[in-house]
Amino acid sequence: MNIRPIKVKDAERLVEIMRQKAVLPNIIALPSLRTDTFEERLKSPSANQHDFVAEVDGKVVGLCGLNQGSGRRSHTGSLFIFIDEEYHGKGIGTALIQNAIDLAENWLMIDRIELTVIDNNPRAKALYEKLGFVNEGFKHGSIVQNGRYAGEYCLARFRQGGAVKKEYDKVKEVQF
Repeated sequence: MNIRPIKVKDAERLVEIMRQKAVLPNIIALPSLRTDTFEERLKSPSANQHDFVAEVDGKVVGLCGLNQGSGRRSHTGSLFIFIDEEYHGKGIGTALIQNAIDLAENWLMIDRIELTVIDNNPRAKALYEKLGFVNEGFKHGSIVQNGRYAGEYCLARFRQGGAVKKEYDKVKEVQF
């Protein structure tokens, strides 16, 4: 497996993955997403957007993106990921997320990485928790998924030794 920065030419393959039956319900995209729209996003990314793809035998099989906050939120990042359904459970997601964590913590000095996971995607939630993300709450009916209002778990990961982690640990100790 090879992890590399995204290229505009990856757009068609990534849109193909996003439309897969096991992928689309778990990401924030619509079946009507057009390749040219996605290409335009890739042609002019924000300075704070960092996207990496995973390739297996030269074929793009997944994407992980990290968006660093700006201004007073520059110490935070939001993460998203999706993997080709044929490659679920093969370590691709773990490798992509670890790559994003390394970028966030060791290059961008991000103290807090956050993401959401839809309520009926326990495998993804378990993966995030295995990689150090903690559940911070639940948003009821926050997204439409296959004709129903689904909820999302809000998860975050804190950089070890970072200021946010120290504050988080203090709050956990307080009994309400």
